[in-house]
Amino acid sequence: MVFKCKSCGSCMVYDFDKDVLVCPNCDSVGDPQTEYDNKDDPDICPICGGQLNLGQYGSARRCNYCDSYIVSDQRLGGNNRPDAIIPTTITKKRVFELLTEKFKNYICLIPEVFSESRLKEVIIEYVPYWVYAFNIKAAYSGIIKESVTSGNTTVTDTYSVVESWNFNMHDVPVDASEKMPDIIMDELEPFKFTEKLDFKPEYLSGSESEIANHESDHYKEEACYKVAGSVYDFIYDELSHTYPHAVNLSSGTVSKDTSLDITTAGAGYYLLPVYKYSYTLRNGTIYDYYVNGQTEEISGTAPISESRLWTAIAATVTAFAGVAALITTVLMLIGGAV
Repeated sequence: MVFKCKSCGSCMVYDFDKDVLVCPNCDSVGDPQTEYDNKDDPDICPICGGQLNLGQYGSARRCNYCDSYIVSDQRLGGNNRPDAIIPTTITKKRVFELLTEKFKNYICLIPEVFSESRLKEVIIEYVPYWVYAFNIKAAYSGIIKESVTSGNTTVTDTYSVVESWNFNMHDVPVDASEKMPDIIMDELEPFKFTEKLDFKPEYLSGSESEIANHESDHYKEEACYKVAGSVYDFIYDELSHTYPHAVNLSSGTVSKDTSLDITTAGAGYYLLPVYKYSYTLRNGTIYDYYVNGQTEEISGTAPISESRLWTAIAATVTAFAGVAALITTVLMLIGGAV
């Protein structure tokens, strides 16, 4: 579907601050004229007939030919309808401000990378996530040795430790998009799930999005792995506090000596906000940047100009060479040169 402004016919985008669809052309708000997809082919723009390139999982996209924002009601129906969405709280301009601040101390930074003329290339993507809740029973059984040295005397005590815990963990997210790099998505966590909203299709107008690439069972093992890591960290901290002088306690021994019983208590299908921006150098090198649209967490590296880098190196070498020559001259004058 396309949410068109009744006043000027432009595509409206959702403004979460105002909680309403807004026309970026004439500033009209709310009460859109809705046009629907081509039901026979959701990959065709209903406005101009251009290819949307949604791929297998795309559910919202900007048409490259007419700049219309298309939300596929066909793709978002039935089991593919998200349970909730976490709205972005920042703007594209803010994304560039964050990136500029992060890399401002790099003298070889390519200055035009984050110029406002490129703001249109910044995309807000609502990434599909499965968000799990678990019930966990953890039991630790191991031998802990503590050694305390006082003067020339070392006293070692050995403890047979048996402990158990029950946990309820919720809001455990796993990226359900194959195209989004898992490592980067992990870097952008956490998200604040207390700010979630019940999903409505109009929320996606002005953004890009996918449906979950697989059902929740497909990602459950990854979610359990994340949960296990958190539980092991908790147990390690607890034991380290109880036995501060332990000599054989580590994250590895804790995971080896702990048994876990993890039971799924539920799973929800959410859309989480991530800004993406790509910049390609003339030599073909691509720099990708990802920004959490809620917490402002950033993933990406500084876009370095090789020519600027070599210029900086040459200037540094020249400067040091000049200093060395000055020192040599002074030493010769005072008779200290050899």
